[in-house]
Amino acid sequence: MTSREDELLRRVEAIVAETRRDADRVAREDAVRDAARAAAARRGELGPDWQSVQRRIDAGQTTLAGVFGGADGSPAAVRLRDLSRARLDAVELPDGLTDELDALRGELP
Repeated sequence: MTSREDELLRRVEAIVAETRRDADRVAREDAVRDAARAAAARRGELGPDWQSVQRRIDAGQTTLAGVFGGADGSPAAVRLRDLSRARLDAVELPDGLTDELDALRGELP
């Protein structure tokens, strides 16, 4: 390997290491935020639908991805999904993102 190739490999390895550190940091932050949301849902602070969904998550019957991805067809999950979509619809998005969001919605069940 040439010194130029060695340098490029070191740069790539540094970028990969930094990306892993960032991903680990984001995962830790998400875990803290998810735990706080779950605790609030269990206490009923987020409303009855969240409390019902959280009970089902705790029982292993669903996941957040299932709720918001459409796999969970329970009435509470459907209402949370509908509310989330309504809130997203109300947000003014920059050009391009609206089209991308519409395309993603077209892929949902």
